[in-house]
Amino acid sequence: MRPTEDAARADGDRSGGVVRVRGIELGAGLPEIIVPLTGADERSVLAQAERARTAPARIIEWRADLLAPSAPAAEHRERMLGALPALREALAPEQALLLTVRTAAEGGGRDLPDTDLAELLCAGIALRGADGGPLVDLVDVETARAPETVGAVIRAAHDAGLAVVGSFHDFGATPPQEDILATLRAQRDLGADVAKIAVTPRTAEDVLVLLAASLEAARDGAGPHLAISMGSLGAVSRVAAEVFGSCATFATAGEASAPGQLGADEVSRMLAALRP
Repeated sequence: MRPTEDAARADGDRSGGVVRVRGIELGAGLPEIIVPLTGADERSVLAQAERARTAPARIIEWRADLLAPSAPAAEHRERMLGALPALREALAPEQALLLTVRTAAEGGGRDLPDTDLAELLCAGIALRGADGGPLVDLVDVETARAPETVGAVIRAAHDAGLAVVGSFHDFGATPPQEDILATLRAQRDLGADVAKIAVTPRTAEDVLVLLAASLEAARDGAGPHLAISMGSLGAVSRVAAEVFGSCATFATAGEASAPGQLGADEVSRMLAALRP
């Protein structure tokens, strides 16, 4: 993968257990704040991007599954790809763009077969800007999808010099600690550069389970990960990310993309205050 040469591109450097994109080091120092864009049309996505540009966040996630929710698949694909150049332009040069198409199976906005999901994500990966570089810096893929789908997206992303977030969401419960660990380790084995799991707590003990699993995953030393306990009960996992080993946390500069997200300004202050 190419070294860091141009702040306007992802560098794809994964040395030393740290993932580097646009000069950002995931897995080193203070956790990054990721702000989601959730607009249902191009105008609202760009308006959210303008707000995110001045937020204390260096990674911006576009939840492209929420674009044109009633549009058929072909129209949605055309609009997603058509909006990417303007979206990249709307962000600050030092902000990395994470492309996410969350499926209905994991709480997202589109019900996509595996093959369609792979084709859509690979089309976004392949899109290039005027300088010849990718328009996105990271891509999210749900690792519970078919192995060939996950593999195709990871290969395409790595070939393009992009980093991959391998994700899994449980909106029903918090699995046992050993299952959370197994998921994070399996995501790394698949080739994800950043492993991610988000679960739903029903009790305070569930939050402790997630945090203990996150701490153990960090001790593996195998690369950065995100471990999130969703909802208001799990909000502590979002602001204590560094203490328990998560490389990043999600916060809002407008609408939330998952239960329990806090404002980016508030999260930035709490991350700094809770530094170990």
